Order: sequence, then structure tokens, then C-alpha cells
Amino acid sequence: MKLENIEPTLVFKYFEEISQIPRASGNELGISNYLVKFANDRNLEVIQDEKLNVIIRKKASIGYENSKAIILQGHMDMVPEKGEHSTHDFEKDPIELVVEDDTLHANDTTLGADDGIGVAMALAVLDDDNILHGPLEVLVTVSEETDLGGALALSDSVLKGDYLINIDSEEEGIMTVGSAGGELYTGYFTPEITSISNEYKSYEFNFTGLTGGHSGNEIANPKGNMIVVMADFISKLSDSMLIDFSCGTKDNAIPRMGKLKIALKNVDNINLVFEELYEKYKNLDGKLSISYNEMNNPSTAQSSISTAKFAEYLLSLPTGVNSFIDEKNKIVASSSNLAIVTKKDNSAYEVWNSIRFSAESLLDDFKNKFNEVSKNYPVTFNYSNYYPEWEYKKESEFREIAMNLYEKMYNKKMTLEITHGGLECGVFYVKYKNLDMISIGPDIRGAHTTTESLSISSTKRVYDYLIELLKSLK
Repeated sequence: MKLENIEPTLVFKYFEEISQIPRASGNELGISNYLVKFANDRNLEVIQDEKLNVIIRKKASIGYENSKAIILQGHMDMVPEKGEHSTHDFEKDPIELVVEDDTLHANDTTLGADDGIGVAMALAVLDDDNILHGPLEVLVTVSEETDLGGALALSDSVLKGDYLINIDSEEEGIMTVGSAGGELYTGYFTPEITSISNEYKSYEFNFTGLTGGHSGNEIANPKGNMIVVMADFISKLSDSMLIDFSCGTKDNAIPRMGKLKIALKNVDNINLVFEELYEKYKNLDGKLSISYNEMNNPSTAQSSISTAKFAEYLLSLPTGVNSFIDEKNKIVASSSNLAIVTKKDNSAYEVWNSIRFSAESLLDDFKNKFNEVSKNYPVTFNYSNYYPEWEYKKESEFREIAMNLYEKMYNKKMTLEITHGGLECGVFYVKYKNLDMISIGPDIRGAHTTTESLSISSTKRVYDYLIELLKSLK
């Protein structure tokens, strides 16, 4: 659907163009080249580094030459999630946009407003010579949704700005001023393989119905974790032999669906197990559903003892909130997300669990828990993909200016937030110690899920605010 008549028109024009370009994490060449062409077509200075990060510079408006230099920052990649029956191909298909009243969403896929709308706002500012601003830099990074690889690879001397506005927050009226750090635990469980006897029959089980969500922003909500549900299911079966366990797609998405292949001596009581699980997980968002069908027996499977050990291992790994800063208001200090389980090379199960922390001291404590669990099972493990937290700054000139302007424009105060999500600001905080940073954004619901949606009216308000903020920094 064309968005040409939706205000602000420039923002939605560029969001629509961005949505035509496949840009799942790891597939950013097309969108990176689009940004370079955008800059070249307007005779703007542009840098595309080896990682495909793009920096575009625009000179200050007349009268703003001596103003603070501003960086507008977002990321070009998106999380590629689709519905169970969707045929969308994230390698080649454009996002199909759907407008319903004040809401923009996609057709059974992630929308990519995280962070396509932030990038679109930055491009609209660059393309509108009527907007008043100081020296302007637009930084658009790659791989934010997977490992912050673009930000981590960015030179520590390329940026020239004094203030940075990250346009990657997801709730209007909230100014993010700090974020969590993170690290990835990867475990490799070695199963004991044996022959399947004739008394067993093999079945494929499909687990669906949970809503999933962002493992930082929604980890304290009753989302449920499908890996936990599936491991719990296995633990309730006697003499089961695991053939395959597959669940989860991204380390920062709470897993919402999965498949099990398992050999059983009988399924006479399987519906009772289903009912027990339905009752146990009835208060989660969504509605758990389990279906199954018989399949041909393979020649081998995991022994029943090893199968039980594997389920026990998964259930022993920390997942969910580990500690709170403020439990009443669900402000999380540390958490982990049991995110992905896949069979690797038909010999070991690879298990991803992403750890988040608001202070470095919490990380060591948390890793000790993982170490203690892992040593009790046939598991090797490592830690990778570390990224730093963005520490809250008690004194911030830029934050005060931004807060006062919002209250003046909309007659209400902005809420300050330290998010449990990982933001690239944490990396910039380490690389550029003198940067004064804030993060803002319009209302986005269900990021990283097929129900992701963007408020059109909120987008206009946030963009109007951004323009006035740039104008005020004279």
C-alpha cells in the first residue's frame, strides 16, 4: 500500500522505500548502498565503511554554523520473523505494508519499524532544507539486531558530533538515558545415541501459540519461553528417546514456537500430558497449542537417559528475570533468555542463552550460575558477543534541553528510562566518552514479532519534536 498521503509525508516516503529492500541482519548490502546513493544524489558527504555502516554529513543551516554538532543515529537491519503459514522470503521480498486506521503493520511478518522508522526520520531531515540545524551527521549501522557488530566495528575517531540522538526507542514520551549490556552463553550438549527398538514409534510435535517478544524489553512480562515448555514436556514422558529438538530463531527474541521429534513406547496418555501443560502455562500471553503426527522411525535416537538429562539441562539454565532494580515497576537489573536450541552437525545440540545486565558486577555473578549448571552435564560452553552497558549520566545539558522542549510542546513531562534492552549507545558511550546522548522514538508495539505495529500519529508527533529539537540547539 502506498503511504504517500500519510503525514509526515517525507518520513513515510522513505520508510516505504526502505521497506522495499530486504534488510534482515546479515543482508544489509542493498540498504547500505541505497543510503550511499541517497547521499550522492544530494551531494552530501558520505562514508561507507568496511562493515557497511554509513555516515552522511550535511552542513549547518545559515546562522547555525557555530551550533553544537548533532548525530542522528539508527540501524538499517531488521528482525526477520514471519507467521507459521507465511510464504514471505526475507532474502528477496519487500515488506507488505498494511494501514489500519492509525496503525501501520505488515502482512504476517515483522514490520521493520524497529528501526526503519528512525532511519526514515533521519533521511527526511537530510532531504528537507527548510529544517534548521547545526552541523549534522547521520549514522546508520548494521547488525544491531544480532550482535551490535556495526557499532562495535565503528572507528572511535570518525564521528564529529557533540550530541547524539538515537532514534531507536519504541515508546513516545519516554526518553531512554541508559541501557543494558549483554553477552551470549553458547552450550554444546553431547547426546548419547542408541538404536531405536521396534517397541517405539516416532512422532513429530508442533508447539505454537505463545506470543514471543523482545528479550530485553519484554522479559519481565508473562510471555513464556517455548524452549522451557518443550523441555518440560519431555521431562513428563517416560522412556522417551529424542530425535530432534528445534526452537528459537534469534538470541534477542523470546522463542514462541518449536518442533520436537521423539520416539515413544506409546502415546495413550499423551493428551493428559497436554492438559497438564495447558493448565500449567494458562496464564502466559497467547494460548499454548500442541499437535502431533506419526512419522517413520529413524534408525537411531538419543537414549532415554540422555534425553531426560538434556531436558533437565535446559530446565536448569537460567531464563527470565534474574534480578530487579525495581520489581514493582518491572525495572530489570539482570536477565537471560534461553533463545535457541538446534542440532549441530547431527552430533551435539547448540544452546544459546543471551545474558543482559545493567552493571558489570552483575555479569560475573550471573555467569557463575551458568558455569555451575553446565558442569553437571555433558556440555562444553563459551561466552561471546559481549557489548557494554550505557551508564546513566547524572548531569546532561542535552537531556535537560530535550526534556524542557517536550514539556513546552506537549504540556507533559517526558519519562526517563534506563532500558533493559541493549542499545548501540552503550558502544558509543565507550568509544566517545564526551558524547551527550538520548534515545527517543514513536510508539511501536510487538517489535520482533509478526504483530509489530507503528502508530502513525505518534510518528508525526515525534518527528515534529525532533525538528524543533534540532532548531532549538542554536
